[in-house]
Amino acid sequence: MTDFFRPHHQPAQAIYDAFQAAAKNREGSTLDWITKERNAVWEEAKKQAAILQLPPPTLAMVEQAETYASGSIDYGANWAYKLTEIIQKGKPQ
Repeated sequence: MTDFFRPHHQPAQAIYDAFQAAAKNREGSTLDWITKERNAVWEEAKKQAAILQLPPPTLAMVEQAETYASGSIDYGANWAYKLTEIIQKGKPQ
């Protein structure tokens, strides 16, 4: 099945994939699923920031991007794009 919302470029694609992998475990989870998803996204975002040689995002930044995306039909993609934007703000001009 084609995922039309999946970003086509890194690091948004890797961040989105981390969210999707964590989201598959929502049903039947005994732990807080949003915390698990945020942590999965945060871990991937830190990896992507390191690849780009940028400062790693904080968990607060991940939560800020998630809040921004809340309620949108393309929630996962918007989360990944907003977090990518936040990470890249640390890029030297």
